[in-house]
Amino acid sequence: MVDWDGAGYEQVSELQRTMARRALAELTVRGDERCLDVGCGDGYVSRLVAAQLPEGSVLGVDPSPRMIEVARAAPLPPSTDVRFAAGDVLDLPFRAEFDLVCSFNALHWVRDQATALVNLRRAVRDDGRLLLRFVCAGGRPSLDDVAMQVCGREPWRARLGEISAPFAHPDPTEYRVLAERVGLTVRRADVSDESWDFADDDAFARWCTVGFADWTARLAPSAVQDWVADVVRAYRAVVPEPGRFRFFQLTVEAVPVPS
Repeated sequence: MVDWDGAGYEQVSELQRTMARRALAELTVRGDERCLDVGCGDGYVSRLVAAQLPEGSVLGVDPSPRMIEVARAAPLPPSTDVRFAAGDVLDLPFRAEFDLVCSFNALHWVRDQATALVNLRRAVRDDGRLLLRFVCAGGRPSLDDVAMQVCGREPWRARLGEISAPFAHPDPTEYRVLAERVGLTVRRADVSDESWDFADDDAFARWCTVGFADWTARLAPSAVQDWVADVVRAYRAVVPEPGRFRFFQLTVEAVPVPS
């Protein structure tokens, strides 16, 4: 994963924030949990979680240094224990340290889902739990699928070269099986068909420009806007309404099988 633009993400991330707020609205906590927020981005959601844990703590980790820089610079909720550190879910060092492990719209940027789940399971205590929310496979091509299709067309094929998909959208049924294989009991795995109105395709393209960092890092800066515009135009064959973005979300609640 490339180093995302943390400042740019902070400006266009209301969609991701809304999805996280919905998931957190269903979260019941004691208030003293130690929480690990994986893929914390600019830290907004970590701070929301911390506000619910006045006697607990939150550690937000993200592989992008620029994201962590922005997260550390933002004001913290009063009387909360929130810290941020650079860290990749594929290399987490934690062993049974957290009561709650959560991740909001980050795990679909991890290709090795099995290793990610193993490390999440290791990080949580036997009496703890996990709350994961991310983009999953569904009944229509995703925006990321369309981006890969555009990568295979000229002139982009010549400019980008051979490129592997930087994302994984797991099948919900297969993900449940994978979670159980690594020692988790899945209590809930709900799929929702979400929709977000950016008002117009210009605003949608600005959001895409930040989120497409794994692709655009391979392009000359002068070509980024044209590539994003081509992806947005191609996406309108999937979702015809200008400014409209549709995606499938998988929300997983799981607890460890005691070791």
